[in-house]
Amino acid sequence: MTTMIHPAPARQPLGRRLLNFPLTRIVLASLLAVATAFIMFALAKAVAVKEARIIWPQLLAAVAVLAAYWGYVRVVEKRPATELSRFRALPELGIGLLIGAAMVAAEIAVLYALGNYQITGTNAWTIALAQPLAVMVFVGVIEEVIGRGVIFRITEESLGSWAAVVISALIFGLAHLPGEGAGILAIFNTVVAGAFFAAAYMLTRRLWLCIGIHIAWNYTLGSVFSIAVSGNESKGFLIGKLSGPEWLTGGTYGLEASLLTLLTLVLAGGVMFQMAHARGNVLARKRGRAA
Repeated sequence: MTTMIHPAPARQPLGRRLLNFPLTRIVLASLLAVATAFIMFALAKAVAVKEARIIWPQLLAAVAVLAAYWGYVRVVEKRPATELSRFRALPELGIGLLIGAAMVAAEIAVLYALGNYQITGTNAWTIALAQPLAVMVFVGVIEEVIGRGVIFRITEESLGSWAAVVISALIFGLAHLPGEGAGILAIFNTVVAGAFFAAAYMLTRRLWLCIGIHIAWNYTLGSVFSIAVSGNESKGFLIGKLSGPEWLTGGTYGLEASLLTLLTLVLAGGVMFQMAHARGNVLARKRGRAA
């Protein structure tokens, strides 16, 4: 009998091992996204006067962030960026926009029926109402690229889906702490929103659905119904006003600090988590093993 001796696999260089370390990848990819956006806005400021910097800088920055993330995945992680697959981009983005708008509209309908939201008029539809859409596109892209594409995905590879949901949701909540009027319910709702967006990512294993929901939620809330977005006052098409207890209306922080939003996120997120589990998209500590 001949005994075969297999050589031990070659140990990766220290630099490669450090680069592959999850925390290193999270920091590197996040900094790349932020730096790319900063450079795009700096270039826009350098080539155009303030009056001409309308809509296009935000959209250009959003595209640049997606391109930077794609490049990071291909160069550093050396794999196809399946979470940015173009084959399902438009349908999933469109569905996400519908879901985000429908969630806000459903909450407003409840508040209107209860007498806690009144419409007193409308504003003219001008570029002033279109510009926030470009801003929300940028916000939706960069927050989902970093929150779900980087933090959630990389954490999930090491710790599994549920640990990644908790960690990424907590970071998402902490990132929104500076908002005006951010009380305990507002912070808790934002953490739950982070888990909700993670569920949207898990459902498709792509970023388009959660980007679409994120954009539509923010834009519909502020630029359609004139409700503060994360503590930032908004002027929308409908001149609307919330009144009533803060636990229901969210106070100065806006509807995102409302118990109604918490219920909406839990219900919609619960459905997405169930669907993701049914598809085998809930992972254990090692990618590819279903929980």
